[in-house]
Amino acid sequence: MRLKWHQTIARYLLGILYVFGAVDGVLEMGFHIYLTGESELASFHGMLQHTAYFWVFLKGVEAIGGLSLVLNLKPAFGTAILAPITAVLCLFYAFDLHWYYALIVVGALHAILLHAYWPSYRMMFADYPMRRGTASVPMADPLPEAR
Repeated sequence: MRLKWHQTIARYLLGILYVFGAVDGVLEMGFHIYLTGESELASFHGMLQHTAYFWVFLKGVEAIGGLSLVLNLKPAFGTAILAPITAVLCLFYAFDLHWYYALIVVGALHAILLHAYWPSYRMMFADYPMRRGTASVPMADPLPEAR
């Protein structure tokens, strides 16, 4: 599969964005260095930062997905595992931070990649192959009426 130039740029930009997020998370957890700033504990982002098990999981998935995109190792897989994170990130940008430009950029980059790798995902949404070409047979009544 040969990608167009805008799809390749989207792959690198989104990959770099998520790798930066993973590095930022490792620095926060291990060294208490906050590149993007420490959030208040009462905020949504602050609660995520101070919930160690979820923050480690989130940053691990960001690292795997981001490196997959940057290194071009199974980028369709990287795009797929980053999709839920992108959705939550876009909602966070829209409703909590009101960063509409960041919402548009991240959402557009991910939409470009989902469109580019759609042939890889098509079989997940296709009908079952065993059902193709067979006539529909009505099911037998599992519980015959008692007479």
